[in-house]
Amino acid sequence: MQLESYFCALVVTVCIPILLILLRVLRTAPFIQLPKHINQRKSLKHLTGKHVSIFLGSGGHTGEMMKLVFKLDLHNIKRTWIYSSGDTVSLHRAQSEEREHYNNGNGSYIQIPRARTVGQPYFSSIPTTIFSIFVAAVKLVRHSPDVILLNGPGTCISIAYMLFVFKLLGLNHTKIIYIESLARVKRLSLSGRLIMPITNRFIVQWDPLYKQYSRAEFYGMLM
Repeated sequence: MQLESYFCALVVTVCIPILLILLRVLRTAPFIQLPKHINQRKSLKHLTGKHVSIFLGSGGHTGEMMKLVFKLDLHNIKRTWIYSSGDTVSLHRAQSEEREHYNNGNGSYIQIPRARTVGQPYFSSIPTTIFSIFVAAVKLVRHSPDVILLNGPGTCISIAYMLFVFKLLGLNHTKIIYIESLARVKRLSLSGRLIMPITNRFIVQWDPLYKQYSRAEFYGMLM
């Protein structure tokens, strides 16, 4: 009888919470849904929401993202530009975009520490990645965007998964949109492969990639 009571207590305290977590994941996770169930394959030109965050990944990633944003109508949407510490080039490009196209309207800026610098050993990048995730978590919880646009590199992985965990906990409703780099023709980037399961929309710019992945969307070259 005592063993039976112990077993019942174990089920209540361990198994039921785990089951509830799994049900929450199944309800929230985009990877169990095809794109048509999420957005009816609308193009990015139909992007809606009161608040959009745009991650600038430095270098070519920033260049591609700026070309994409230029094609979107974000005049009536609050814009938050996210850039990595030390990346003054991306910050200046975002500020220039605000001045030239939005008349210094609703734009704001978030700086987050780099998860890993170029050439940094992977082992030593563990603490810097954790710190980057923590800072990004604090700042994005305050801003709580409706949509976030990502296109790499590695730092965007920590941002995406942090937002996904917050969504599981019911702390936000941010939709994650990832746009694969134009340079990726036949194979996804590492960032793309890692982020795809948790994105609400995953957009590629070449037909071979579109045919490989059921969750991918394809509208031609966007950048």
